[in-house]
Amino acid sequence: MASPHGSKFRLVIYDRLIGRFRWPTFLLAALLLGLWFANRRGLIPWPAPPGDAFLLSGGLVALACALFVWVGPVTSYVQPRKDHLRLQTPIYRVMISYRRVLGTRPVDLTKLYPPASLRSSQRRLIQPLFGKTAIVVDVQELPVPRLVMRLFLNRFFFSPDHTGLVLLVDQWMELSKQLSTRLDTHRTGRQARLDERLATAVVAPSAHPKNKGR
Repeated sequence: MASPHGSKFRLVIYDRLIGRFRWPTFLLAALLLGLWFANRRGLIPWPAPPGDAFLLSGGLVALACALFVWVGPVTSYVQPRKDHLRLQTPIYRVMISYRRVLGTRPVDLTKLYPPASLRSSQRRLIQPLFGKTAIVVDVQELPVPRLVMRLFLNRFFFSPDHTGLVLLVDQWMELSKQLSTRLDTHRTGRQARLDERLATAVVAPSAHPKNKGR
């Protein structure tokens, strides 16, 4: 059941972006911490103190990276909230007001990013996702400059044909449904407020004292 703020849809792309580093970082942390423990126990003579501190610090850093790549994809989601669309990544959050949104459309990822137009490294990254359907949110403009967003978001978050964001989730039909409902509600409320202001502007002059004697 959807929450009052909209459901959270996990961003599939992060399973490919950082999920592929799960086991390498975990094994590296285990190796470095294992060597440090063996060195402290006198099981191996190298490296001699204070060099063993590098094994410990390197192991802790690798462990922190391992935790990040395990938890990061789980905490990455898109959520259609009441007045904005929230895009949450492991280290960056984007909030897009519905006033900026022109519309949404489902697109086959293969057609959006033709394999022939990608470099080999990009193609290897996204190839397992070809054939999946993504939701493209076309906007008048991005909430922050694209150059800034590119520091935190992969190129596959950006629509190559229009200004907009590409949202790849497992339940794309449900995301499209909730987002369309939020957009319709927002536009209806915005139009009602506009009509109310126009009605007030028309009535106000006729109620002025100078107009009553005319």
